[in-house]
Amino acid sequence: MRQVRHLVVLAGLAALAAASAPFSLAGQAGPARSQAEIARDLRSHDRDTVARALGEVPLGYDPEDLLGWKFPPDYVVAPELSAALISAMDREARLHMDGCTVTGVAGRNLELSLELLHYVIALRDPAGIPALVQMICSGQGVRQALLEFGPAIVPHVTEWARSPDAARGDVTGALLTLSSAVERWGDAMPAEMRGSIKDVTMLHLGPPQKRFVDPWDGRYVLQRAISLASVMRDPDLLMVLDGIAEEGHEVFGDLDPEVAAGLRDMAKRGLAAPVREMRRW
Repeated sequence: MRQVRHLVVLAGLAALAAASAPFSLAGQAGPARSQAEIARDLRSHDRDTVARALGEVPLGYDPEDLLGWKFPPDYVVAPELSAALISAMDREARLHMDGCTVTGVAGRNLELSLELLHYVIALRDPAGIPALVQMICSGQGVRQALLEFGPAIVPHVTEWARSPDAARGDVTGALLTLSSAVERWGDAMPAEMRGSIKDVTMLHLGPPQKRFVDPWDGRYVLQRAISLASVMRDPDLLMVLDGIAEEGHEVFGDLDPEVAAGLRDMAKRGLAAPVREMRRW
């Protein structure tokens, strides 16, 4: 039930964000303001002020573009505005997003974090990496945007994956991104970087973190950790997978036997080759 609520909320946010048509927001009543004035309002701690300022920045979606979200060709984003957009999204995500479950907004501007995300993706600015990581739970769009920055994202993503502030959706999104990073860059990553990925994988192959009180949280985190271990092909991680396949895992006792069997099977298959998902019987 909690998973369903999570998906419903996120789907609703996406629908609201899409319905707001960023280009139609530009040029609202009143004279056009400078980017400096807009940036000032984006740094406001008043969410309505931020939302109105965001509507003055033109943005469109190009389905032929890898990342989709783009500014018009004739709109050059000044450094001051870029920094303000990144700061606004980072603040919004830290205050009101918890594993992509909206919290503490009293029913107003529920879509603001996703709106800001679209603008920060369009920036293609490496300074936005830490803020984008805060929204890593939101789906493939933000993960693809992060991967376009190259291996420099890895320290930020591994830190988020082990953060005590990260909810289940944050952790699973981080582990998914790390799997893609390993597949994309593999041995080209420095040994220290690969070691940090191994450490965070080992962490989440172990007992569920205490903050994951719902057994389903533990299930999804373990599933993504099994997948990442299978992609890394590290002997120590494969040894852990072998243990899960043969002896089970602490989280299994709280799960439906069929789900536990699926995770055990996934670990077994991961010994031979990378795996992404559980089998569906």
